Amino acid sequence: MREAHSAAGARARLRERFAEAPALLERALAAPPPDLPFDPRAVRRVRTTGIGSSESHARALAWWLAERLGLDARFTPAGALASGRIPGCSRDALVVFSQGLSPNARFALCAPDAWRGALLVTAVTPNGVGAGRAAWLAALEAARVGVVRFEPENEYDALMRIQGPLCGLAAAFGIARAFARALGREDHLERAEPSKVAARVAGAERALDAALEGVAPDALSRRFVLLATGGYASLAHNLQQKLLEGLWVPWPPAWDLLELAHGPFQQCFEERVTFLALRRDDAAGEAEWLGRLREMLEPERHALVELRATLPGLHALFEHEALLDALVLRRIERDGQDPARWPGRGRDAPLYRAAPPQPAVASPSLEPTRALADSVWPELANSLARGATAVVPLGATEQHGPHLPFATDTWIADALAVRVCARVPGAVALPALAFGCSSEHADFPGTMSLRADTLTGILTDLVASLARHGFSRLFLFSAHGGNAGPLRAAVPRLRETAAASARAHGIAPPRVVAHTDLTGLTAALQRVAAEDGIAPEVAGHHAGEIEASLVLALRPGALRRDAFAAGRLDPRAEVQDLFYPSLRDNAPTGTVGDPRPADAARGARYLEAWVDELVTCCLRGDES
Repeated sequence: MREAHSAAGARARLRERFAEAPALLERALAAPPPDLPFDPRAVRRVRTTGIGSSESHARALAWWLAERLGLDARFTPAGALASGRIPGCSRDALVVFSQGLSPNARFALCAPDAWRGALLVTAVTPNGVGAGRAAWLAALEAARVGVVRFEPENEYDALMRIQGPLCGLAAAFGIARAFARALGREDHLERAEPSKVAARVAGAERALDAALEGVAPDALSRRFVLLATGGYASLAHNLQQKLLEGLWVPWPPAWDLLELAHGPFQQCFEERVTFLALRRDDAAGEAEWLGRLREMLEPERHALVELRATLPGLHALFEHEALLDALVLRRIERDGQDPARWPGRGRDAPLYRAAPPQPAVASPSLEPTRALADSVWPELANSLARGATAVVPLGATEQHGPHLPFATDTWIADALAVRVCARVPGAVALPALAFGCSSEHADFPGTMSLRADTLTGILTDLVASLARHGFSRLFLFSAHGGNAGPLRAAVPRLRETAAASARAHGIAPPRVVAHTDLTGLTAALQRVAAEDGIAPEVAGHHAGEIEASLVLALRPGALRRDAFAAGRLDPRAEVQDLFYPSLRDNAPTGTVGDPRPADAARGARYLEAWVDELVTCCLRGDES
């Protein structure tokens, strides 16, 4: 009974979004054209791209720019831009559509400086859904990528989206208007009053009822084929996507009506098919051609449903989007389908989560390289003059089972420090401290362990050095859990040392912030694991799936895959009881968790989540 209510709730949410869509669309169409991050007169070509429903928006923008404004504009599949660049792109402008800034959509933007100018069209906001998305957005804006936003940000609890496709198309038209304004060709674009477009979308349910009058009752249960004229079929990508994602049926074809007799009709003649004709009032000859099609059909097997749009030009897509929404919702509700439990949910992660590194931000002269080890002193002095943060990562040299090297925690600490610095203005990463408090692993050969007072002494000396040079903030964190307690206990002493060192050199004392919240960090990482169905005991607390995935993402050649095996799988809440005084007594292989499901893409997501926790602590600075 609970599952039935859940399915009904998911269907109700889609209905609510359908009802809210006209108001969102009207607001989007009424917005002024956005500012472009490049001069359209200075680019050779405009390339547009997008994945999923965003592909439709990219295709529509390319059509408006080419057919209405006479520009060299073309849609480029996202896969062709996986390297972030193509030959000659330094003279071209790039426009990328991605409602949720999905990981695999980011490949197109991994080298934004390779283009004459780049624009991202998205629903993601800096403080909205998913800190990983927000981090990428911040990196792109820092790299001078223009951003155009549309609503809504969160529409991911069902595979089928309703509001985003409509508002994303409105954003595409707004960008076309921006081009037209810059070129002095605003009269070249078709226009329709936002209120009129919203009214047609709001009337989609009634329009669908009219279209289904006299049509066989089982027409919505048959195979669907989309038909259009004048090249409109090439712009129906999202209508095909909507049928696939909403009804979980094979990808339906979209055929040009005049080409139907040249093979497609013969292909489906023996099948039970419903032809969905995307009628447009301003498409010459359609009525006659549809009349000829009716003569070809076998009524017992074939149905023809004319989905009529009255809006001009590509504004017809708004009506057809809404008509397909109404059709799909009707069938979902009739069949009792649960939109939130689509086939293969979560299994698409290896491809969906594939993502490039965040784009590097071009640095002005004397800007540090973000890593102290790679800098020279004049670069650092220049950064210190503007107020800089020193990021101090703590690692360890300790056993990580038979499959991960001793340097695992140090590698992870270094990687986290670099990523934190990419998101904290003026931050500089110190080399990770390669030794830590690892007494719990001392019974495994090769583990190097410091006493807590030794670690505190080292950190005290480091803090004194950093404070005298004028860093405005010192941020310390550890990639090894055994360092958290000693670091937390050392914070008061580190703050006193920093203040004394700064005063002795006549400068303002830095703020000392340390991240030691193992509970919050573990919860954040386990949330990522849960998204892919990885249980907490498998994710593990040491050398399990989490750390194996992290190393797989950072140094894939370092793992001993032939040694992968489940270790201690213990769901207990107080995991410290396993580790102290000696982990070897409770986990003879040194592994707490199971590394076998390790995945590089998920490792990258673990890094994002971990960095989110660190950046929040560093910038807020009110916790230790």
